[in-house]
Amino acid sequence: MSELPRQNNPVVVSLDVVWQGSSGKHDARMSEISIDGCFIDSKTQGRALGETVEFKVHLPTGPWVALQGELISEEYPIGFGLRFTGLTEETRRLLADVIVAQGGEVEHVTTPVERVESPVEQRPPTRKRVLVADDDRLTLRMLTAIVETDGYEVVAAGDGREAFEILQREADFSAAIFDMMMPHFQGLDLIVYMKSDDRLRRIPVGMITAEQDPKIWDDSIAAGASVFLPKPFNPPQVKMMLRILVRE
Repeated sequence: MSELPRQNNPVVVSLDVVWQGSSGKHDARMSEISIDGCFIDSKTQGRALGETVEFKVHLPTGPWVALQGELISEEYPIGFGLRFTGLTEETRRLLADVIVAQGGEVEHVTTPVERVESPVEQRPPTRKRVLVADDDRLTLRMLTAIVETDGYEVVAAGDGREAFEILQREADFSAAIFDMMMPHFQGLDLIVYMKSDDRLRRIPVGMITAEQDPKIWDDSIAAGASVFLPKPFNPPQVKMMLRILVRE
């Protein structure tokens, strides 16, 4: 059986947000959150009820997570309310962790897990593979060690070109983690290539970066990145990124 977080009352938070709607891209703050939705403080006008708003939020655990929601209330000049759409099970659990950490309560609903008959003969399970690319050797070794301790097989690339060559040959990756700024091929270049290839577009991508330019982050999300983790990072933050990407 599997338990999923269910509706709860909103709790007060203060989380960095970059949101995008018909009026463009804006920096803001999330001031309330529940499993169902959130309230974003913003003085920007030009939204319409029912509009889909895409945004990324900086979780207390470290990573930036891309989300989207339907606009359900407009309280100019205070901000607007959103109802989350397209949440995965893992993202719901991450949001539940944030709510509980802020003193809120989350109910859980139990969902049945389909039973699968075991075959007479089974092959040994293979480890999931993760492609990791960073041109800084120390960072690459650190990422490799963290990912391997979480039970994954790592394919390491020393820069963007090496990662590109690996992707041309192989596609059996459960996730990819790229440094944003690398020689030859940047992280954004690799994402664009992957989303244009039928073999690779299903692979979720996380970005690790020291860059603070919001436009670069927004361009990467638009291209298909799912999670951002700012440098410097620690092992629990990398493992959280993997949970989001692989959605075990």
